[in-house]
Amino acid sequence: MPPPGRPLRKEERDILGEARVGRLATVDVWNRPAIVPFCFALIGEHDPIVVSVLDEKPKRVADADLVRVRNIGRNPGVAFVIDHYDEDWSVLWFVHVRGQASLLPPGADGHAAAIEALRQKYSQYGEMAIESRPVIVIAGLRATSWHAAGPAALSR
Repeated sequence: MPPPGRPLRKEERDILGEARVGRLATVDVWNRPAIVPFCFALIGEHDPIVVSVLDEKPKRVADADLVRVRNIGRNPGVAFVIDHYDEDWSVLWFVHVRGQASLLPPGADGHAAAIEALRQKYSQYGEMAIESRPVIVIAGLRATSWHAAGPAALSR
């Protein structure tokens, strides 16, 4: 059964392509949500995927022990949100995306393309050895979105 929502619209793909950070939600074994900010890139147009690398920023545990990694291993259903807040509430908007996540190890098919897309979007990754790090891949993307000024306003 596919997650709720519908395929991404062009304006949602555009927003995801430009967005610098999202909030990724996974679910633990007790069905409790865990949410973390994440950097990501959108790859593809007709059946797009989202990729995010487990980069070299300092972490308290090994990659395999990260909550999001353990949660994806138990339950690949994830969601993330990109949003805009302003004191002028007439310009508020969000894009909520659901999909199925998996981990892509270095050297696997698609890993190099994910790293290239992430390096093109984030200059900081040019200084990190992310090619040797696992990548989270979110596929089967389904979206819902909202803009205070109505659906057409999402295209800005």
